[in-house]
Amino acid sequence: EWIPTMSGCPKSAALALSLAAAGLLGCGDRDSSGPSNAPEIVVGDSSLLRNLYPGDAGLAADPRVLFHSDFESGFKGWGWHTAGSDRIAVDSVSNAAHAGRGFLRARVTRAHLAAEQYVSSQIQFEFPKSVNTVYWRFHAKYVGNTATPHHWVRMAAGTPDFQSDGLANTVPAGDKGFWFDLDARSGDIFAFYVYWYKMRSGRCNDGSTIPGCAGDQKTTYYYGNNFVPANQYAFPRDKWFCLEINAAANTVGQSDGALTLWLDDTLVGEYKPGTPKGRWLRDNFFTWGDYYRPDQGFEGFDFRSSSSVQFKKVVLDAYYQENTISDSAPQTQEILYDDVVVATSRIGCRHDGN
Repeated sequence: EWIPTMSGCPKSAALALSLAAAGLLGCGDRDSSGPSNAPEIVVGDSSLLRNLYPGDAGLAADPRVLFHSDFESGFKGWGWHTAGSDRIAVDSVSNAAHAGRGFLRARVTRAHLAAEQYVSSQIQFEFPKSVNTVYWRFHAKYVGNTATPHHWVRMAAGTPDFQSDGLANTVPAGDKGFWFDLDARSGDIFAFYVYWYKMRSGRCNDGSTIPGCAGDQKTTYYYGNNFVPANQYAFPRDKWFCLEINAAANTVGQSDGALTLWLDDTLVGEYKPGTPKGRWLRDNFFTWGDYYRPDQGFEGFDFRSSSSVQFKKVVLDAYYQENTISDSAPQTQEILYDDVVVATSRIGCRHDGN
């Protein structure tokens, strides 16, 4: 077990209260006199881990943190990744990283796509322990006019033996697993693309697959259900931005699962029981646009039918298909990543106290 743990009570009162509130501190009263080794609290929301650890210094030792990688030590801590440094590599270039010197670079070129119809440049991390609620923060940069990938980053949940996340046109078993991608879409906005055992088909208006139904598309398919938050602004190009995702598995037998996204610490979208208002049409839950009607509050996610299904893996990816690259896209699609954290509490974007 490589995760460092905190022994005894932290001498920072704010940190102790934060850990106690999360149910992760079981120590009693003790003498808190003398110098403290805990980080100072930065002005702001003290519930954010980044405010306890400016510059992420010491963050990896917090018991709520499952993983931290700033790529200063290469691929250390990560699991499987795409072979070939022309597709994925850790670089160390002065002033190019989000912080420090190390960062991850994923590339997919037109030459790659000429040789293979589907190209993925990815890196994975499997959690040391599965959890029911997870926060995942990373900083990213789209270089130049890089095309948005066909699919981007993924979070997977499952039983210990479930390894089928990412299978297209597949309804996973509720007692085996589920997964979702966070995708970048046209206009440089974001969407959740979700597979779970109660997902809707794109065949009928009501998400069913009955021939002759209203809106019958004449063929049954189960690609990921789409959730595109309303009122988004385009993310920047050639500039680091920060994303944080929160995913909460449902209580078995209830639809209380949730997905939430922040961009640069600003809420982008939240899908939970009652929120947002919108309308299901086939495999899309519309909250804006031509097909939007405020018919209902979102019912929440019934992601799983067994409590053995828990969050277990994250994937940074740049997945392209040859026929999805526009003529205006450059020869090389390049996405950079840095300062990745997976935790069981809200993290917040990295800052260095400046």
